Amino acid sequence: MKKNFQTPIFFLLFITLLLQACGPGKYVRREFTYAKSVDTHSKKIDFQTKKLYRAGNIFADNRFDGARLNDFKQLNDSTFQVLITPENTPINPSPWYAFKIWSLRPDTIYLQLKYRHAKHRYWPKISHNRKDWAKIDHFIYNQDSTAIRFKLPVGKEAQWVAAQPVINSTDTKKWLDSLTARPFVSPVRVIGHSVKGKPLYMVKIGQGATGDKKIIVLLSRQHPPEVTGFTALKYFVNELVRNDTLTRAFYQKYEVWLFPLLNPDGVDLGHWRHNAAGIDLNRDWANYRQPEIDAVTKFIVNEAKKYHVQPVLGIDFHSTFRDVYYIFDDSFHSVLPGFCEVWTAGIDRIAAPFKTRKSPFGMAQPISKNWFYKQFKAEAITYEVGDDTPDNIIKLKARAAAVTMMDLLLRY
Repeated sequence: MKKNFQTPIFFLLFITLLLQACGPGKYVRREFTYAKSVDTHSKKIDFQTKKLYRAGNIFADNRFDGARLNDFKQLNDSTFQVLITPENTPINPSPWYAFKIWSLRPDTIYLQLKYRHAKHRYWPKISHNRKDWAKIDHFIYNQDSTAIRFKLPVGKEAQWVAAQPVINSTDTKKWLDSLTARPFVSPVRVIGHSVKGKPLYMVKIGQGATGDKKIIVLLSRQHPPEVTGFTALKYFVNELVRNDTLTRAFYQKYEVWLFPLLNPDGVDLGHWRHNAAGIDLNRDWANYRQPEIDAVTKFIVNEAKKYHVQPVLGIDFHSTFRDVYYIFDDSFHSVLPGFCEVWTAGIDRIAAPFKTRKSPFGMAQPISKNWFYKQFKAEAITYEVGDDTPDNIIKLKARAAAVTMMDLLLRY
């Protein structure tokens, strides 16, 4: 009997064409190797004891989500010390602190913040309602900058002292819920859970069916103390949900996927950097060992496959010592060639004279920006906001970034 040798050849050709049509590079989540690999297996952490502290007539309290206070004691008649330690080491020098303090009677004390494993970074801020915050006027460093001291009026009314405004997971969920009343915003979805079982939320922003759109992904709060970056994200999103000519035209072609809080455990536990498993989540975008990054990356890839859409841009909002945009250099060729260079130049024109430094950032580390490029050939940027950037400047730049992004993407 004559054998048909053509059948397997045509079958293999059919499978090859099918795989090409499905885009296996895009729609199968891959693991990646980096020059600066990072071990993201879970590590032991030291959980702070949640309690009400008393020293003389002064009370200090860390029993709220977002608090960080590891010990409290009286040093002399007028000086009280707050001890701040990290969740584990080694760790980025981001010594977060947040606590409530009050007194049995009106007084003015000296408050000393003492850090272990870091030098002072965040200028202390005070609030009487956890909504309105003001910097203290002045503080004094010790010799090696591992402690600061400042005067603090205290009374029977509790006040919050914190490194940055306290915005915990409950606050973030309330903001996300409020967005769903705005134009273009879909209902809130839970796409996974953190180490401690907290929900990971997202919303889609757009109109019409997902299947005929290109996708922009927005991320924030991988690192708990980076509140100014989250603030920029909020201002950015506010521009995206305006019902005007630009947004209506933009959502004919694009859809935004918003993940506002990737590390709810770290935020609520008052961590300096890590999640509840002691890991920097922005180093886990290669092997997905932590449930937060596993869930987010699976969702993005699976939704892209489900609707056969292309994520073209990823923006990850962070905070650091000053405003900076980490972009790709000219050797990387994304699906939006040259976009970030033109985009950031456009932001600077609108926000002048408050220009932001641009820093080309290579492909050496397993961070979100590099994942978007490797997984989808998408353009990506790490949008860093300075710790002390004034709110009006954060707002100006973020609004400029959103408007310029929409306008520019409509030309691609």
